[in-house]
Amino acid sequence: MNQKKAKKSINFIIITIILILFMIPFFVLVINTFKTTAEFTTAPFSLPTSFKLDNYILAIKRMDFFNALKNTAIITVLAVALNTLVATMTGYLFARKQWKLNKIIFMAFLASMVAPFQVYMIPLVKIYGGTFGMSNNLLLVSIIAAGLNIPFAVFLYHGFIKGIPEELDEAARIDGCNFARTYFNIILPLLKPIIITVVVFVALGTWNDYLMSSLFLTKMETRTLAIATQTFLSNHTAEYAPMMAGLLLGIIPVLAFYLIGQKYIIEGVVAGSVKG
Repeated sequence: MNQKKAKKSINFIIITIILILFMIPFFVLVINTFKTTAEFTTAPFSLPTSFKLDNYILAIKRMDFFNALKNTAIITVLAVALNTLVATMTGYLFARKQWKLNKIIFMAFLASMVAPFQVYMIPLVKIYGGTFGMSNNLLLVSIIAAGLNIPFAVFLYHGFIKGIPEELDEAARIDGCNFARTYFNIILPLLKPIIITVVVFVALGTWNDYLMSSLFLTKMETRTLAIATQTFLSNHTAEYAPMMAGLLLGIIPVLAFYLIGQKYIIEGVVAGSVKG
């Protein structure tokens, strides 16, 4: 018993230290939103002398915060919805149809996960931004964001569906369901845990994306939160304090989303690891 208690105590201490190390950057971010840029530069780890909201007011105004929030939300929601629909259907097809072509395409999906976005960056900009002139289009950015996350999502859905007994499909076919109806009525409801897990990954990646969005969204009215924070940087000056306030404002919606859905997120991760 003493060994178990000692082991638990050691684990608790280690986890606490790791938590503190991870929380330090966030703590520094929060306290510096109440300072001036000069105070941040000279003493970034000191506590603020006052808790004024000037930086937040400036960030909301300079970033056109609510417009940027709307653009980011539109892109994220569309990307998540499109990714979920396409990736679940593709994963189901790959898991149930053992065609040679499917195996080749699935291997291509896995191979594409290795390549970083920079490999696709120039062709995407050249084709969609140059040839088709589709820059500053929120729908285009949503489609690209969904597409870039499809290989990883298909990989997870494929593994999860492999753990679902094929007898369910056979029973559905006996009842008169075709392949599509079996997917929507039988398989899709069973994917809830892994869907929540994938949605979190895709949503966080899309919400925080800077590089891909900055390539296509160049106008003020189409900027996302990640791009809008660049407003405080110029060739000669950097307003760090209001920029940190803008960063914190951009984090809050995602943090709230995670705190509200953390129960389902944890269930999804556990179920996905067991069945996948």
